[in-house]
Amino acid sequence: MENIIKENFKLLIKEFHSQDMPQTFERDLEVPLLSNKIITIFGPRRSGKSFYFYTLIKKLLKKNIPKERILYINFEDDRLLPLSFKDLNFLLEAYFELYPENKEKGAYFFLDEIQNIKEWEIFIRRIYDKEKVKIFITGSSSKLLSKEISTHLRGRTISYALYPLNFIEFLRFNGEKPEKHFEYSNRRFKIKKLLDEYLRFGGFPEVALEKDIKLKNKILSEYFNMLIYKDLAEKFYVNNTVLLKELLRFLFTNTTSLFSVNSYFKSIKQNISISRQTLSDYLSYIQETDYIILLPLFSYSLKVQKINHKKIVCLDNGLRNVVSFKFSDDEGKMAENLVGSILNSKEKELFYWKNKHETDFIVKENSNLQAINVSIGNVIEKREKDSLFEFKNKFKKVKNLILITKDIEKTVEGIKYIPLWKWLLKEKSS
Repeated sequence: MENIIKENFKLLIKEFHSQDMPQTFERDLEVPLLSNKIITIFGPRRSGKSFYFYTLIKKLLKKNIPKERILYINFEDDRLLPLSFKDLNFLLEAYFELYPENKEKGAYFFLDEIQNIKEWEIFIRRIYDKEKVKIFITGSSSKLLSKEISTHLRGRTISYALYPLNFIEFLRFNGEKPEKHFEYSNRRFKIKKLLDEYLRFGGFPEVALEKDIKLKNKILSEYFNMLIYKDLAEKFYVNNTVLLKELLRFLFTNTTSLFSVNSYFKSIKQNISISRQTLSDYLSYIQETDYIILLPLFSYSLKVQKINHKKIVCLDNGLRNVVSFKFSDDEGKMAENLVGSILNSKEKELFYWKNKHETDFIVKENSNLQAINVSIGNVIEKREKDSLFEFKNKFKKVKNLILITKDIEKTVEGIKYIPLWKWLLKEKSS
């Protein structure tokens, strides 16, 4: 059995070294290639982590690192399963038996979805401490969260999140690169059409590259099923998948609305036998996947944040639309959710605020506050401006008031009006 495992590893190693690299597209995430730390890429399933590895490997090849000094293994390859962490030592033996000279020269190990192997961190810690290797690992956020990585690897790693495509990346995947002043050229029509597609189908790389609308929706439906049964039910041992599915559908359908566990519990307890604690547990599991974000009410009091309703933001509009079957009459909600998901992906402190009026997003950076409303209708309602002024009057450290629009661009009464497409292009670099 030991020889079989080692030979399977050798087969995959030689297969990688003999095959051409797949086509890749540049992502905006930058990670160090020569760090002495373990580089961990985590994020939602299907966000492009494997192909991001390929872009890093290509960069090494451009630096004249021989391909034989690079090891790539995908631990979701069925030819390897099942494996235990003790079997991982055969990977090391297989590689150095094929390339003994790299024991001294050093190597680059790219270990994809390694969280599939129970107690994987024992192996990673050992080779990090004992071998002359640079280590890169990935894992889906449902199983390899940043906080778990820090615990498992005990200060040996730097973690980076990779989310679905931002708008710049989406344009890149579709062969477009907006140049300076492009809004005054004919290319603006193509880019604005792509924005409509981005709003409707989201930024998962596979979906962005697929041109057939029926297949786009089919792929997104499969992602939803994978979220339920693999990322949640399997990971957290959820028995009531019917409730889990209904809760997810409710959250995706009601993105940008306010949510309360108590209110939802009261609405379903007559039809479903479930405890409030179980419901809270399911919600916690869902939040760990990053597919649903629940934003607290802005307050300097943690107690106030905890007891108030949360605002629902989902990771990706495409997934939201295929689950809720809504995309024709709620462009405003899609735009608002997109802004929220982009802000969340930049790992900013993010809130909403509500008093007499509601402010869509409050961004806290150090002690400075930024208030953002999204209104892409033909007419901007007075309440959109009033809520920004109300927030500024209550909190003195407001740096910017921003109103994201469809096409209006101006600055009036201290409010910056920015078209959605322009905000998306600027936010990438901020």
